[in-house]
Amino acid sequence: MADAAAAEAPPAQMPPAQTPPTADASAAPEAGGIIDGYSRFMFGFNQRVYDGLDSVGAWFRGNGPPAPPDPTAGSLQNVIANVVNEPLTAVSSVAIGEFGNALRSAQRFSINSTVGVLGYYDTASQWGYTPTHTDIGLSLCRAGVGEYGYVVLPFVGPRTGRDAVADIVLMNVILWTTAGALAGTGASFQTIVIAESVEVVADITATRQFDIEAKAIKLRDYEAARAAYLKQRRARCAQLKSQ
Repeated sequence: MADAAAAEAPPAQMPPAQTPPTADASAAPEAGGIIDGYSRFMFGFNQRVYDGLDSVGAWFRGNGPPAPPDPTAGSLQNVIANVVNEPLTAVSSVAIGEFGNALRSAQRFSINSTVGVLGYYDTASQWGYTPTHTDIGLSLCRAGVGEYGYVVLPFVGPRTGRDAVADIVLMNVILWTTAGALAGTGASFQTIVIAESVEVVADITATRQFDIEAKAIKLRDYEAARAAYLKQRRARCAQLKSQ
């Protein structure tokens, strides 16, 4: 009888098949999409380049540790920051209506370019005019332009797609405008020669300087560096939107 009852019992219900979880759409920009492989390769490439530069610097120092930064000391890095970041911050601040910050950047540029010897000394900070840098990418973010993925630029470092395009386009506009002013109007052969002669170095130096927060990220793990970059970038954009 037991065997008959068992034969007549309905078959046990199998648990429903589990549908594999789909990727969160909001995580797609962080994954980098189809350019993720390129970004990973470029991340490693940049590390090798700057490790080599650090080795050269250590050799010049006699393999000793780098000296701690002296806020009162002058440097060529201060000149680059003055020439690049202050005008960029002034223009970006006007674009998003932060006229007070634009005025502060103009004051810093004026002080450092004169008393600070073209910005070699950050005299403005010593006088209490501390910087609050911003850029065109943050202005676009506040205007509602999306990130459009994550990418690592050669020599420059991490960027969102939005910031990469904004930085590269802006740098080339500045470069060609300057070359045109120096060599005369129009895209003459002389203008092209001058622009192309300095384009690579100028692009790398200035574009790398645009986002000083990104430049400060020294993490050696790709995912950690990507998370740190996007976190600080989104926080800065959210702060602008809340104002």
